[in-house]
Amino acid sequence: MSTSAQKLPATSCLHCGSPVPVGAQGGFCCSGCEAVHGLLVDQGLTRYYALADGKVAPAPEPKPGRSHAWLDPLVARSESSGGELCSLELDVQGIHCAACVWLMNELFRRQPGGAAITINPALGKVNLRWRRGQFDVTGFLNSVEAFGYLFGPSRKAPEAASLDLPVRLGICAAIAMNVMLFSWSFYVGLTPEDGEIFSLFSRLSLGLSTVAVLVGGWPFFRSAWQGLRSGVLHLDLPIALGILLVYGTSLAQARSGRGDLAYFESLNTFMTLMLVGRWLQQRVLDRNRRFLLEDDGADGILVRRQQGDRLDTVRAPELRAGDTLVITPGDLVPVDAELLDAQASFSTDWITGEADVRTVREGEVIPAGAFNAAQVAVHVRARTDFQESPLVSLLRQAPGAPERLPAHARFWSRVSRRWVISVLSIAALGLAVWWPAGPDKALQVAVALLVVTCPCAIGISVPLAYELVQARLRREGFFIRSADLLDRLPLVRKVLFDKTGTLTLGRLELADRAALEQLEPGLRDVAFNLSARSNHPVSRCLAAALSQAGARFTPGLHVEEHPGQGLELMRDGTRWRLGAASWAAPEAQGTQGVVLARDGGLVAAFPMRDSVRPDAKREIAALREEGVDVWLLSGDAPQRVHEMAERLGVSPQQALGGQKPEDKAARVAALDRSDTLYLGDGVNDSLAFERALCAGTPAIDRPVMPGKSDFFLLGEGIGSIREALRLSHRLRQVVRRVLAVALVYNVIAVAVCLAGAMTPLRATVAMPLSSLSLLLFTLYSLSPSRRPASARVPSLREVPA
Repeated sequence: MSTSAQKLPATSCLHCGSPVPVGAQGGFCCSGCEAVHGLLVDQGLTRYYALADGKVAPAPEPKPGRSHAWLDPLVARSESSGGELCSLELDVQGIHCAACVWLMNELFRRQPGGAAITINPALGKVNLRWRRGQFDVTGFLNSVEAFGYLFGPSRKAPEAASLDLPVRLGICAAIAMNVMLFSWSFYVGLTPEDGEIFSLFSRLSLGLSTVAVLVGGWPFFRSAWQGLRSGVLHLDLPIALGILLVYGTSLAQARSGRGDLAYFESLNTFMTLMLVGRWLQQRVLDRNRRFLLEDDGADGILVRRQQGDRLDTVRAPELRAGDTLVITPGDLVPVDAELLDAQASFSTDWITGEADVRTVREGEVIPAGAFNAAQVAVHVRARTDFQESPLVSLLRQAPGAPERLPAHARFWSRVSRRWVISVLSIAALGLAVWWPAGPDKALQVAVALLVVTCPCAIGISVPLAYELVQARLRREGFFIRSADLLDRLPLVRKVLFDKTGTLTLGRLELADRAALEQLEPGLRDVAFNLSARSNHPVSRCLAAALSQAGARFTPGLHVEEHPGQGLELMRDGTRWRLGAASWAAPEAQGTQGVVLARDGGLVAAFPMRDSVRPDAKREIAALREEGVDVWLLSGDAPQRVHEMAERLGVSPQQALGGQKPEDKAARVAALDRSDTLYLGDGVNDSLAFERALCAGTPAIDRPVMPGKSDFFLLGEGIGSIREALRLSHRLRQVVRRVLAVALVYNVIAVAVCLAGAMTPLRATVAMPLSSLSLLLFTLYSLSPSRRPASARVPSLREVPA
């Protein structure tokens, strides 16, 4: 165990430091963290913790046997390009710190045949170089993915603003510092009579400020113009006007030879602060989006198509009825297809919500959206073109909807419009009031009004508040992808959960360990030798429990698997069976769970149930106590859904099973009053996502859903949802207080300006001083120690009409 891990308190995960959910076993917040921690220790890679310095994210549970159908053509193309060295660029999911970079470099170094690896953690990209025919690319990817990362084709690209804003910010910050030095010379008495020095400082201030206006002002000019063209008034309009008027006033003063150039300092400082606000707004969102692989919809689903003796990897939209497909372990079947082999196993949880693995025999139909759950590849024949597949409607990306909030809740739209109208009206009033005193004085008053009333509170303090909340939620395993999610969360009054893979962990557990503990050691060994030789979810669950109970493995035994029935072992003339009671022990038909039988007689029964997230019951009870309605919607059988609802304390009337994707979407639409949060993990939740106010997923290892989500979760707990609701309410309170303080400041500043007492020096001091004060107020208000004891989600009775 690493030194840093040992220092963590008992209630913190030994791998990532997140709180261990109440009810979780061991010192880890999730099985993913436990698995990754074990690998780091076993492979001597615990230096990872020292490099991470406590900034480790919860690890997704590694998925053995993940398909790499997309990889083969990329490797083949690289190795056929000529030359001794081959190169390939890939996207990677889950990279977040220097420790991740070190880990991948170390695993690459241990792989023979590699030449070089270049990792870009900012974009989530990896470039591999290797010696032709000497490096196992798939093996390297498997070794890295065992630690919870995922690889995919190179699709990530930085947004223009992500590259543009930091450059503009750096230029403007450097210019602002230099102009500030020149301006102070004017404050302390430098005048035109000082000759060449005054002229040099004036020209430098003018030249640098011109560059700053062109570089730093462009995002505001462009946004203001686009808003005017579309008939929308937003905060970039007064910002853009203020920049132009301040620059024009200082330019006029410079041409007249006057020495009062202090507005150049205000101008540069103001533009720098506004760009800082813009950068804060997008920084965390960009990191969260790049954490995941890019979703390419149906085009991102690749499948192997057999044509004679050739096997081609094609995109799903290219599939036609009659195509013969080779579905390797972990691959998706993108269309309804007929099985050509004798039998195979498929998981349909992604499309139906049922966790069971289905056995399909030759000639039977495999539904679109099923995954190959066997350990061998199978052959199927497509029954339809892909365009006729039911997945097409579920995989589509929802059309852009910029107005996700209801009309009464578009808070920022109202604030922006009123602020713009007020600022422009006050500036026009100041110009009119002082016009009789001369155009120069009137323009100076109008410019001063635009400078001191520019929305620094919204431009800097509010983005900082959002950044602080998003950073805190990241540490809780709650990653925000939509810019306006924190504005929508305070409206949530109904939380709707899918069941399989959302409230459950997608794996089984023993419902009663007493039957296992009462077994004689010899019988435990028999059951373990049967279950350990199968990859079926029931077998994996039983084998893990038997291993913990001390069961011993005997090599060399021949165990035969009968798909859909169970496992069989002949040993010393005794026939042992582990499986369904109707097959293993017909006399005990009707016994719940998997049974162990000896020569047809029942020896023991092991009832199974879905493994529930450790904090699910507690969090659902807390949400209901705080006035939030909790619903359970699932494609699983109604009886199993009601049993789950009883375990978790959900009202039977609000637990619906047997729901098709269209049924879920219709239910969400009927319940939604712009106040629903939906959490799901399968493509059968896709349509419901589009109907909910906000939607998220814990399934970042599956395609499509992360790309449709407003947020995603890491770890096995769901407590971060309630924390996100709480923090969103706290954020709204802080933002409104910031706006109130800013309003008071602006009333005072406007009065001083209209009285003609606002000089360039006073404006230069007042504007950054007010911004700094609001920044400190924001930091204090959102510090963890300021968490109010009574913080909770308001009940339905407390929501204003």
